[in-house]
Amino acid sequence: MEPTRELLSKCRLNDRKAHHALYVMCFPVIYSVCSRYHNHREDRMSALNMIFLRLIQNMDAYLKKHHHVPYEQWLRRVSVNYIIDEFRKQKKYRELIQLQESLPDHQQVQQPEAELKYDNEELLQVINRLPPASRAVFNLYAVDGFKHDEIAGMLGISAGTSKAHLFKARKLLKELLEDMHHKSPALKNIAP
Repeated sequence: MEPTRELLSKCRLNDRKAHHALYVMCFPVIYSVCSRYHNHREDRMSALNMIFLRLIQNMDAYLKKHHHVPYEQWLRRVSVNYIIDEFRKQKKYRELIQLQESLPDHQQVQQPEAELKYDNEELLQVINRLPPASRAVFNLYAVDGFKHDEIAGMLGISAGTSKAHLFKARKLLKELLEDMHHKSPALKNIAP
């Protein structure tokens, strides 16, 4: 997805038709990012609309670096940054973020041993069942590719807390996927 410079320039000048065309173009990407962080459709749509507003407001900044940064990369970065900003603002999530348990020094975060095949919707449903703080760390690390030091800076936690949340998320995901695998007869034939 690479919108034309002309479309982006029209958006900068508040052309409503251009806004609509860009919204339609960006919708799948922004919605997929929002789906990883929000359980409810209303929350996803609210975040999506605020992200789109932020894109329009920052169009000048993007147009200045247009030749150096692909639009979709910028779009994803703005989306994740918005969600992180909102995450930090919400007091109930800030309280959840201080994970009391920590990993022993010798314990490493390991990949799940059994790799089962699930469709994207099933995986998204399972990820959405994670506690908010662990889900945020898991998405930032496993999906968006941030390092623990970066996640710690974004969420205002230590890198160790980020690692503990990732460990907790992976452990819970493994349990939820195994539980789903045992309950669903259709999935029993999928196991390796």
